[in-house]
Amino acid sequence: MTRSGAWVLALVVVQAIACGVGGQEDLSGRPTDLEATETSPNDLSMLSDEELMAELERRKAELGRREPPPTNATTRGPDLAALDEIAIPYPRNDSNYYLSANETVPSYPIDNSAFQAPVKDFVRVFDGEFVVVSNTSGVAMCKPFFLTGWNSWDVTRVPRIQSYRSMNGQRALTQQLQTASQSGLNVLRAWAHTIDPSYPVMKAPGEYDEEGLKAIDYLLSEASKYGIRVVLSFVDNWKYPGGVDQMLDWSATAPEREIPVPGSLLEGGDYNQRSLSADVKNYIVRRHSLFYTDEGARDIYRDYVRTLVNRKNAYNGRVYKEDPTILAWNLINEPRCESWLVEDCEEKLQAWIESESAYVKEQDPNHLVTVGEEGFWSSGSPNEYANPTSWAKDMGQDFKLNHMPKDIDFATIHIWPDTWKRPEESFQRSWILTHMREAEEELGKPLVLEEFGKSIESYEDGIEARNQVYRSAHELVEESVRNNRGLKGSIFWNWESNLLRKPGTYEVDTEDTTFALIKEHTGRMKEIQAKKQAFDCEDAAAARVLYAPK
Repeated sequence: MTRSGAWVLALVVVQAIACGVGGQEDLSGRPTDLEATETSPNDLSMLSDEELMAELERRKAELGRREPPPTNATTRGPDLAALDEIAIPYPRNDSNYYLSANETVPSYPIDNSAFQAPVKDFVRVFDGEFVVVSNTSGVAMCKPFFLTGWNSWDVTRVPRIQSYRSMNGQRALTQQLQTASQSGLNVLRAWAHTIDPSYPVMKAPGEYDEEGLKAIDYLLSEASKYGIRVVLSFVDNWKYPGGVDQMLDWSATAPEREIPVPGSLLEGGDYNQRSLSADVKNYIVRRHSLFYTDEGARDIYRDYVRTLVNRKNAYNGRVYKEDPTILAWNLINEPRCESWLVEDCEEKLQAWIESESAYVKEQDPNHLVTVGEEGFWSSGSPNEYANPTSWAKDMGQDFKLNHMPKDIDFATIHIWPDTWKRPEESFQRSWILTHMREAEEELGKPLVLEEFGKSIESYEDGIEARNQVYRSAHELVEESVRNNRGLKGSIFWNWESNLLRKPGTYEVDTEDTTFALIKEHTGRMKEIQAKKQAFDCEDAAAARVLYAPK
């Protein structure tokens, strides 16, 4: 076949695909069948005849695998949602989480009118409410603020990525933030530490990679422009890079490691505890617990806290502790100190939370601080019965005690129906509502569902099973904020940049029906928030009348 003949046939195939799939796709902003996917080139003219026909057949097959759009979908302007591929979840992921050197990312027109207003004012906690504090008239006014957000564990690495024949990582991150802003999302939770040893943030105690810190700078600078606030975590419980065990191995006061770190962990993987002998597992658990009492590890942690909160952003000149884009600091992601083996683990973790929350507040009094935990109850707690499994009581956490310190501003919980093997909706509702009542009655602090998600491969019904988890969470959040109760928002797991090669089972693609549910939820949350009155921040009595629980 001649080259011109191949192109004629290509056009015929393209039109046939468009008719079969739905010609409205290009009008709604979704990629048309001639636009590149992550494994195909943008410029078809560069291909040979044989490559061209193979590429068209591949795209035809790809379109056939796509989830069809909702039947009630309406035609809209350009939708940047099509730009975003979702990453493998963390720490619930596999070891094949890596980048392709030749990925391609399509570019789309931008509707600037759809973005949320830039971040200007800090969020505080006032009498159990998140409030945005503004002072435009000489009087500090408090306006209730509700969280509709997403987790993105890789977002502080993406700005450093350069992709062959594609946009760079900075542009990809900006487009993701634009999509989020247009979709009504207002909070992003991310890791402010190394997640990939190839892209370090901390290279050694007190030694930082400037490019790693600039990637966080870029995230904060861009998020601010599109009205998105950021929750940042200082350290991770699970992964070795940027995690508890790495800080211990760096510590001058911790015992020398007796069992080498597996290579998979050094590269960012997870422990496979099922493959470990009892002796090795016990050693790992005991050593891990030292983080909460070891002075050298504490010094390394605090040095990073000081470095980060006092850093001047290279892109907008703001010092982090003076930047309202930062909503809050997580002391640690999902802390564990396993009391089934280590004596006094609950006390050690509690003392660490109290001392380090006080230290963060001393260094940065402007921002909110929380723990970042799942929310388990310890053995003997009145709510121990509500734990998802018997092992949960032995993880060192106690939801109430961990969130009682004065320097902890709000409480968080996570929920993982697949990991915990508790898929029933009744458990999800009970888990959330029991925490909400304790946050209201015992803590007097707002509660955030900080992580929730659902694997689409765990059950036969896939995306619909995940959708039900999201619907249930959204309903509870909306009911709570509508009635001035303690649950003030949710942050789903997860949504990553489309520069990542392989999606994971917890992915929420912007063309999934799940993402449509998320946008519907953000719309309802905006409507509820718009009806909430601002009040004089000095008038506590008036605030209590306005926002008394219903």
